[in-house]
Amino acid sequence: MKDQIDVAVRRSPKYSVFMGIGAILGVLVAGVLTLFVDPEAMPTGYTVAKGAGLLLLVLAVGGLFIGGVVALILDWTGRRKSHKYRVDAEIDMVDDPKEIARRRIAEANGEDPDADSDTPPDTDAEVEGSADDEPRNGSSSTGV
Repeated sequence: MKDQIDVAVRRSPKYSVFMGIGAILGVLVAGVLTLFVDPEAMPTGYTVAKGAGLLLLVLAVGGLFIGGVVALILDWTGRRKSHKYRVDAEIDMVDDPKEIARRRIAEANGEDPDADSDTPPDTDAEVEGSADDEPRNGSSSTGV
């Protein structure tokens, strides 16, 4: 069955890349902010390393979130700029994957895919009694 369908083609951002870049930027900002911390100004019981770790955690997760939001906004704006096309579609109304594969192979070979050929093609490539073949009855070939 052949039909025409409408498709929309658009660019879409990779969310993982944007979220990864956001997390990396959050880590870099945490590192820069840690350089400006005065150790004497820290409350009792806290060290610069503890403060840097907390800052690193918060800003990395925040950067991850902001990167995802930026990717989402770019995806929404990309939907408005999508181009619509009408294309020919070939729809197979067969559920059996073997039948679909048989029809595609027949089309690729230039044959009629609707021809009913239930028998497999003859293959002369099989040679019985080769050294690599195992016996079909399940017994060992060594005779033990």
